[in-house]
Amino acid sequence: MKRFAPYLPLIAIAAALLLYIAIDPGRLMLDLLVTILIFATFATAWNIAGGMTGLFSLGHGALFAIGAFGTTLLRLNLGLPTFAAILASAAIAVVVALFIGAMSVRLRGHYFGLATLGLSVIMFIALQNFSDITGGDEGISIPREPEPRELIFGSKAEYAYVALILYAVTALVVIMLRRSKLGYQMRAVKEDEISARSIGIPAVRVKLTALAVSGFFSAVAGAMFAQFTLYITPANAGSVDVSWEPALMAIIGGMGTVFGPLLGSVIITMMEHLVVDAVGASIPGLSSFIYGALLIVCILLIPNGVLGLLKRGAEWLLRKMTGRPQPAGRIDTEVVRVPILERRDEDEDEDEDRGVDLVATDGAGREGHA
Repeated sequence: MKRFAPYLPLIAIAAALLLYIAIDPGRLMLDLLVTILIFATFATAWNIAGGMTGLFSLGHGALFAIGAFGTTLLRLNLGLPTFAAILASAAIAVVVALFIGAMSVRLRGHYFGLATLGLSVIMFIALQNFSDITGGDEGISIPREPEPRELIFGSKAEYAYVALILYAVTALVVIMLRRSKLGYQMRAVKEDEISARSIGIPAVRVKLTALAVSGFFSAVAGAMFAQFTLYITPANAGSVDVSWEPALMAIIGGMGTVFGPLLGSVIITMMEHLVVDAVGASIPGLSSFIYGALLIVCILLIPNGVLGLLKRGAEWLLRKMTGRPQPAGRIDTEVVRVPILERRDEDEDEDEDRGVDLVATDGAGREGHA
């Protein structure tokens, strides 16, 4: 039973969502659910590199854009079937992810993050300027001709089922990674790369593998986004904001966990919906301001994310219900003065006759023979 315990939460979440889709909550709620699941997949893919391996990338928006624009262009211009176009785009994204991994050999920490952010900016500018291919700022409209083989459906429920399958597969890969040798190596590299190298862990290969897997699922999420919205632009599929979102979702939900990105996606997507519903788009930059405020609050108050906060709350409630004592924290200690052996200042002749006379003194200067 213990072997299957890590998979039970995923099974429970999938079953609950299947039931929710089956009761048909309406087009708006299904639309929100599909968006949540697509970006949960994207954030989970980012979490493989950023949360589990410590590669805090801000360039995953480029990988998402490769999946969205690559799949659309290969399908519309070259006539490739959608599944073949998705796989081809994902393969290109893996190559770009390996390029990002090559930067991690020389760059670490915030330097690596800034370099990957530069890659995202380059991708955004390229999508804008190569307008003959990408449509520029106007983007590309995908013909709405329902065809399940092309991942274009006539109802939101069908999109929800496919998005749920995509998220479940991504989360399943993360669970399997965490329980594998590679997963332990990834966490070792995250904690201390130098120490990991010293015990024989191939840190470069581990980082490249993590980024390749992360890039693959990021591109697939981008392709699903394109097939769902049927309209992609550099702004909604390749901007810097798109690069921020998966990192923000993972941090808010719980970086390095399996279901933290899903929780973060729920929070961010619902917040965006509520803000747009309340004030509309009349205040430019409002979403970026809220993103920044949330990030600061999470880093300062809940560094382990909302999932970590819920876990601590559940542990506290369980202790109260069962009467178990709280785990020991810091042990208070007090300074104990150790007696110091000193040599009595006496005549040398007396020392020669009696030997060396040692006395013990305490901190107050009181003496006693040792």
